[in-house]
Amino acid sequence: MSKKIKIDPQNPQSDRIRKAAEILQAGGIIGYPTETVYGIGCSVFDSEAVNKIYKLKNRDKSKALIVIAADLIQISDLVETIPESAERLMESFWPGPLTIVFKVSSRLKEFAFRKSKTIAIRIPDSPICLTLLKVCGFPLVSTSANRSSEPDSTTAEQVEKIFGNELDAIIDGGPTPCTKPSTVIDITKNPARIVRVGAFSILELNTVLDTIV
Repeated sequence: MSKKIKIDPQNPQSDRIRKAAEILQAGGIIGYPTETVYGIGCSVFDSEAVNKIYKLKNRDKSKALIVIAADLIQISDLVETIPESAERLMESFWPGPLTIVFKVSSRLKEFAFRKSKTIAIRIPDSPICLTLLKVCGFPLVSTSANRSSEPDSTTAEQVEKIFGNELDAIIDGGPTPCTKPSTVIDITKNPARIVRVGAFSILELNTVLDTIV
């Protein structure tokens, strides 16, 4: 079975976070809790690891994967621009379970999704994720820890049952506090378009952006 790393979800132990970060820095794939459901992830710049995630999930490569970042500095390396509409959403809902679709940066050369024109990003409201991202020093591809079309995982035990020893490690941060995935909004469209309703409702997003379809 995959190596388990038990980490306090509110006060992540630095030595254990470092172990997980070293696995990611070496090109590994790990399972971990977010503030919504458990995810699996790898470096956004490691095409081989990203391709492995697609295989693990039995996911169609035409379907993009979400990226999580620690802060605006990490995001600035990935996006072409941050429109005013995105700034308003970020100020109101980040860190948190809102994923925003941006135009991908033309500066990216070594990028697993370099054929894409857009990239979906969020800053998670999870001490484990945020600490891990800062220690790693790079954003992570993040997708729900399940096979495609199967239920999401909300515990490390569920992740282990699904993937067995196919992951390099699983961070056990206890049950996740929410069972809904992040809401996804595409601000490259005018008006902005809801791609997936999740933890945030359209009504909540309408308090920030007047026009959403």
